[in-house]
Amino acid sequence: KKPPMKLSVLSLLAILLFSCNNTRPEMDGDYYAEDMEISELKEIPPTEQNAPVNNANQTKKVIKSGNISFQSENIKKDYDRIKVLLSTYDSYIDNENETNTGYQIRFDISIRVASESYDNLFNKLGRLSTKVDFKSSNIEDVTERYYDLKTRIKNKKSLEEKYLLLLKKASSIKDVLEIERSLNEIRNEIETAEGSYRYLSKQVSYSTIQVNFYEVLPMGQEKQNFWSSITTAIGRGWWGFLSSLIEIIQYWPWAIIFTGGFYVYRKAKFFWRKTK
Repeated sequence: KKPPMKLSVLSLLAILLFSCNNTRPEMDGDYYAEDMEISELKEIPPTEQNAPVNNANQTKKVIKSGNISFQSENIKKDYDRIKVLLSTYDSYIDNENETNTGYQIRFDISIRVASESYDNLFNKLGRLSTKVDFKSSNIEDVTERYYDLKTRIKNKKSLEEKYLLLLKKASSIKDVLEIERSLNEIRNEIETAEGSYRYLSKQVSYSTIQVNFYEVLPMGQEKQNFWSSITTAIGRGWWGFLSSLIEIIQYWPWAIIFTGGFYVYRKAKFFWRKTK
């Protein structure tokens, strides 16, 4: 009866070993699967390529800017007229400077205007004076840059969420420190991109018009006329001298003939006296 007892014990041990071997791979599989998931998240690059944007759904984004310079007959009156125009359209003065040199009063104004009102305001400002020195308008298409920034911010925020998920699964201090460092980098990139996006959005929403206008004072007009007269006189004298020089140069063939004839005459006269 002893051999059957040993056989039963051996059979029981074999069953236990078999069940342990079947259970161990499942446990190890779950452990390594979780470890692989964390490893994959660790390998996420600091930046990701932007996904292509569907151009069909894009609204065109442009930055408008203009410059106007003109002479004013009454600078205070024109300044008040500009203020009225600003209240009529969705616009405001962003910066202004006034200078008085004694013979000229000048205003340099930077105007911010809603993009949809830019064309109307620019045309109105250009009609304030009949003595316009300079006028220009520029339109810059920033559609691609605008949507590129928008997509980049979206991708970086998605990457931030993945790092946060990784942080929850981190089990060692080393992993925590590495993940937090990566999180700080991606958050700095998000902050920079959002700052550029806000600035670009403001430039698109509000256009800029630089207006420079001046009034020449009566005394300044006299001074201006005096110095202008001197400059004109100097210029005329110089051109008169050049004209006289040109007149002289155009007779050079006759000068050569006269000089040659005079030389021959002197030689002939000397020879005639010697032979006589």
